[in-house]
Amino acid sequence: MKQLGLKLWVIVMCVGLFTNNVAAFFLEGSISFHIDPNPSADFYFPVYPLMEASAFELAGHALMFAAFTFLLYKNISRLTLTFGISILYAIITELLQPFFGRGADWYDLAADFIGISGVLFFFLIEKNMAGVQKDTSKTH
Repeated sequence: MKQLGLKLWVIVMCVGLFTNNVAAFFLEGSISFHIDPNPSADFYFPVYPLMEASAFELAGHALMFAAFTFLLYKNISRLTLTFGISILYAIITELLQPFFGRGADWYDLAADFIGISGVLFFFLIEKNMAGVQKDTSKTH
């Protein structure tokens, strides 16, 4: 059942990351794809002020990748492998976005990283707390 949740979430993420209009997808449920086999280099990691970045999109990236990382960790239970797969997935999806009329963006990648790291930080704390509890129970 855990794998089903992860697979469904990956599908939702792909729709959200590759649909032409993210706001229309989340607010109206409208999905539309446009495939550009030769995206312009201008779509790859432009540099612009952070204040011009969409807070809605950045929050969406962080939350989508936090949920993905959570579900992935629940399936494989290895922090480093979960981190590696999550980061690789974030990079790959960002590099693919220009083929769907969207831009590959440093800020989106940073938001993905924040979502991934936040979840793994809590799993790391949980893992360490479980180890501390084991150690204290052995000494009593």
